[in-house]
Amino acid sequence: MVKTVYIDAGPIVAILSKRDEHHFWASERIGEIEENLITTSIIVAEAFHILKKVPKGVSGLFQTIEEGFIQVEESYPKNLRYIHEGVLKYSDIQASLGDLSLLSMIDDPKYSRVFTLDYDFNIYRDRSGNPLNLISPYNS
Repeated sequence: MVKTVYIDAGPIVAILSKRDEHHFWASERIGEIEENLITTSIIVAEAFHILKKVPKGVSGLFQTIEEGFIQVEESYPKNLRYIHEGVLKYSDIQASLGDLSLLSMIDDPKYSRVFTLDYDFNIYRDRSGNPLNLISPYNS
């Protein structure tokens, strides 16, 4: 049974921006999720940067966090080595710190999913080398 959904910046932005090409798809998927939504502070920074240009985007982002709809956890300090090694491991696809911050949070992919619009998550593997359990337009 899945207990956690790790949410990437793409779906956050898509849900909060009606002009985003994935708005409808992401909004439908979010309505189907019953698990806890968790992200990292690096992902929040990515979403914030993009949502600055969206009317009410930043306030929507802050509201989802303040109301507890999305929980923010700090992954970088406690997974520093894993994230740095991931940057090197996935250098051919130029993995972002945000992606790797989410990837570093996954202890057991049987109990978690990643909600993303980023195809790179199809390439990433968990700590044991297994594919991730994704909510993605690339495997729907």
